[in-house]
Amino acid sequence: MPRLGIFLLILALAGLAGAQVPAPVAAPADTAMQRVVGQVRQVLVSPREQAFAQVLVSAEVLRDPRDTSFYDVVVRFDPERYRDPYLGRYPLTFEDQCLLWGKRLALYSRIASWKAGRFYLHDLSTGHQVWVDLATARLLSPPYGTPPKTKTFAAWLPYIHHSPPSTEPRALGSWLRLMVEESRDLVLYQWRAAPPATALPADSLGGR
Repeated sequence: MPRLGIFLLILALAGLAGAQVPAPVAAPADTAMQRVVGQVRQVLVSPREQAFAQVLVSAEVLRDPRDTSFYDVVVRFDPERYRDPYLGRYPLTFEDQCLLWGKRLALYSRIASWKAGRFYLHDLSTGHQVWVDLATARLLSPPYGTPPKTKTFAAWLPYIHHSPPSTEPRALGSWLRLMVEESRDLVLYQWRAAPPATALPADSLGGR
């Protein structure tokens, strides 16, 4: 789908009815997790985006067991929940949805009080799942215009929602390559099944 087409579709959609992580890593505490998840949902769905509110099923922020200083954002959505008598079927493709929400989460991760690792997206209607590394996504989606001077959620939320929905053609290919066709369950299974790293013999290090 052309990037301009995404922009026009978004305009149409907008009008429709754990324990503390030791310092220095800042991460959501158990008592704050509900607030963090609430922020993620607000980032994904603005008050005017009723179509997004219809299709979003769940959003979670889960510690990455491979490196517990990072947290993953896991989002499930179902386009078949979308209802509109004029547009019919949900107009965004899986890739368009991943790109739009990925860019929003990349901006949000710049001011979050915890370290964002990966963004996992799961389409429940098809089973399609991908993940995106949010550190790389931040490089592909630098702040636009003039970002708010204060790095507070209240100041950045409108800024995030007003970010350009279209994607520069030069960045589009990089974004598509960033989408890895793996579920979080598969990623963690492969990590647990991998043999432990072994130290190299001293003479193989060329230390002489």
